[in-house]
Amino acid sequence: MVRPIGERDDDGGRYKGVRMRKWGKWVAEVRQPNSRGRIWLGSYKTSKEAARAYDAAVFCLRGNSAKLNFLDNPPDIADAVDSSKAQIKEVALRQAGRGAEKEGR
Repeated sequence: MVRPIGERDDDGGRYKGVRMRKWGKWVAEVRQPNSRGRIWLGSYKTSKEAARAYDAAVFCLRGNSAKLNFLDNPPDIADAVDSSKAQIKEVALRQAGRGAEKEGR
């Protein structure tokens, strides 16, 4: 189901690293440290899934100094610093799915 343009999730959809496409999908990307480059994290059904993917990716890149969207529920990642782009994307996708499971989806 596609949301009408401009419709947001109940939470307002305002998360760092997350935006809504005009056709209703939520997308996430993160900037690489000390670079203009970005890592594309994918498209998600909800803004919360995309925000959890962002949190996982930024935690992989910056470790404990990362500024997360969900401070009370940080990603469950052990020793993720110095990961490749592909590894970061994989971890982000896994964490986004784990967040949806916790919410009962």
